Amino acid sequence: MKTFLLIPLLAATLWAIDYSDRSTQELIAALAHAKAQNAAVILRELKKREITMTPKEREAYMKALKKLQHAGK
Repeated sequence: MKTFLLIPLLAATLWAIDYSDRSTQELIAALAHAKAQNAAVILRELKKREITMTPKEREAYMKALKKLQHAGK
């Protein structure tokens, strides 16, 4: 039974998209065109990088985040 439950979890992990190799600017640009599932992954990666963002990158990130939030309403 445990094996049956672990197989879908393992499969989902294998097909997860890894955005860690992309630049912050690429992620911010991709956020505008991302589908809901990918947007969550991109947002998670950008949140990790928020501390190291330049003021210009942070401003672009906040604008993209606001657009995403307004689009979801």
